[in-house]
Amino acid sequence: MMELLERYLAAVAAELPVDQQQDIIRELRANLLDQIDALQQDGRLDEAQLSQLLLQQGHPVDVAQRFAPSAPLVASEDMPLYRTVLWHGAALVAVIALLKSLGGLVLADSINPVRLFLQLGFSFIDSFATLLLIVTAVFYLCGRAGWTKEWRQRQWHPTRLPHYPLARMKLSDSITDLTSTLFLLLLLWTPLWLSVEAQQHLPVRLAEGMEHWRYLLTFFAALSTAFALYRLTQLSWQRWSKWCYIADHLVFAVIFAAMALKGGVFIEPPQLTDGARFFWTHAAGSISYILLATAAVLVILAIAEYRHMRRL
Repeated sequence: MMELLERYLAAVAAELPVDQQQDIIRELRANLLDQIDALQQDGRLDEAQLSQLLLQQGHPVDVAQRFAPSAPLVASEDMPLYRTVLWHGAALVAVIALLKSLGGLVLADSINPVRLFLQLGFSFIDSFATLLLIVTAVFYLCGRAGWTKEWRQRQWHPTRLPHYPLARMKLSDSITDLTSTLFLLLLLWTPLWLSVEAQQHLPVRLAEGMEHWRYLLTFFAALSTAFALYRLTQLSWQRWSKWCYIADHLVFAVIFAAMALKGGVFIEPPQLTDGARFFWTHAAGSISYILLATAAVLVILAIAEYRHMRRL
């Protein structure tokens, strides 16, 4: 029977740090021997009784963890910050994956939705897996060095608390705006990242003398991108940030409406692929209506944001 006890103690020792094995096993053996002595005095100790006693103690791994718990990869105190970093990192990874997929769509001769979603999904999973490993490793190493404690207890002051802590910013809104503005910048500056031959196959091009729209949209798209990145660092809305958000919607609404009413902003490229020819045949005449519809949606969103701001 004692051989069974020693096997159990050896199994527990195998799960313990080397420098703590002797002290912990000595204490555990003393506790178990006291319980064995109590059972022997009642005359009830046999191998089945000893097995039941060891079962009550728990699996050797669980017992070892009770005496010498392993350091977690991420401490419970660091979990709020860890989740925030992962969520924002995943959002940025999704933006990059979406922009890559949309950029490939611009270069493609035809639109294949299945291929687009598969490419987007695999690209996101691959990038997020790398992000998860890196972030977890950084938190583990920094936690052991004591740096995360300094991050958690960074200086703060009650006067810096948000005025409307319940008016939380939605991460999805910031990511949507960031993706939209970055993709708009990619479309505006295709001459910088597309070859001359590839540009000839684009379904939409600015007409001669319309370059000022490119610079105007670039300016406000860059501001919108910077504002979306700033919102990723904030938790709650303030009145000034809500006003900026409303103005952001209205500015683009005015620009799109002006482009639609101006007319002649876009021209048909000299060389068309089958997909581009389909676009111009069925949709080119509706570009102005598409711009007006987009402007109307932005105005509606701005009104909704204004109503939300009035409740702050």
